[in-house]
Amino acid sequence: MKMSVKFILVLISIMSLLSSCDFIRDIFPNGKSKLTFKLSSNASLSDSILLSGNDIKWINGTTGEIRFADTMTIQKIRNFHYIKCYLEADSLFKATVTIPSMSAIVNDLVLNLNMNNGHFYFEDGYPSYIDNPGTNSIRIQNKEKRTAAWARFIDQIKKEGRYIEK
Repeated sequence: MKMSVKFILVLISIMSLLSSCDFIRDIFPNGKSKLTFKLSSNASLSDSILLSGNDIKWINGTTGEIRFADTMTIQKIRNFHYIKCYLEADSLFKATVTIPSMSAIVNDLVLNLNMNNGHFYFEDGYPSYIDNPGTNSIRIQNKEKRTAAWARFIDQIKKEGRYIEK
């Protein structure tokens, strides 16, 4: 009888501990990320999940550089045209994946591969050297449209301890 009472008390204690999952965030602050990144290409109408926020090592708020935990992630991303960011079920933004050999002009958010160092950067357009009033105006308008979503993204990255400024 005493053994079964102890067992029930231990079981109740474990269940109550698990039901308040806040302890997991305290023990593992960089636990499961709420961010998901899906990719799509021109040929495919469906999205493929490529990575989660856990696959991000850090994002530099000053330069826009995003560093991935796995270097193979860069090769995966290069095979797609768009990367879409979700915070849980909410779609935050879509960025066009650009590489230096691309000849198109994009006046919205891009995830640009820098061939000099092999790293990706979030930028407001591609190519970045274009400087004319029409293009600059469109890029500014598009940046303003995604301001709230971008702020949510950065807030989540900060909560997960993946944000730096240099």
